[in-house]
Amino acid sequence: MHGSIHSLERDAFVESPLHRIDARIKLIFVFAVVLTATIFNNVYLMVLMEIYMLFVMLFSKIPISNLLKRIIMIIPFGGFIALFQPFIRGESVIYYLGMLPIYSEGLDFGISLFLKFLVSITSVVMLSSTTPMYEVINAGKKLGIPSIMSTLLGMMIRYLFVMVDVLESTIKAQKSRALNRKNLNYKQLLNTFGSLIGLVFLKSYEQGERTYLGMLSRGYSKDSNIKTLSQKIGFNDILFLSTTTLILSIGIISF
Repeated sequence: MHGSIHSLERDAFVESPLHRIDARIKLIFVFAVVLTATIFNNVYLMVLMEIYMLFVMLFSKIPISNLLKRIIMIIPFGGFIALFQPFIRGESVIYYLGMLPIYSEGLDFGISLFLKFLVSITSVVMLSSTTPMYEVINAGKKLGIPSIMSTLLGMMIRYLFVMVDVLESTIKAQKSRALNRKNLNYKQLLNTFGSLIGLVFLKSYEQGERTYLGMLSRGYSKDSNIKTLSQKIGFNDILFLSTTTLILSIGIISF
């Protein structure tokens, strides 16, 4: 289990031209893409942005199948909202699916909403797949994110691994006591699952207390200055940002 969660950042340490782009530039890129997708409703602009990002991902040396799997895993969370729009929005009926009317306005809105969501998650997947999380946090801090927010985000990400370790050790302890979920009925399975969640929560809470006391003993406070890696913006960074700005500008003007 620990290996599977660690694999989330495995691709972020690959050597490629896209990985070498400064994290601040990639973070600005994500903000620009999400903002553009939010403001404008043109379908052709969304398609252009998606094609551009998929083209950029080809330079990441990451199998495109891995990137597509991550995108597809997230799509259902917003895709269902767009899926129902043709049935609940609008007045002009263009087709009947059984007894359900499909409205033209709802269909257009649903397609636009889906593409907005797709473009946004593609940009986030590109960022997370090509940039280690600590670099994203440092980049956010350099761009003006409050220190307390960046610190909490960094601790949350690191603490996620601690919780996985606790869950893994708890499951191993249950298996060592000959607990087999296949031999349990539905009610017993729910009781076991509830006990597992409660035990993991208590262990995680205790671990959090120990971690915080350890930080205090090392002089940590809300006013502590956490050193961030210093890296200058290079030519490739400016070229990437300029190309993105040009593509977005052409798309906005043309469509």
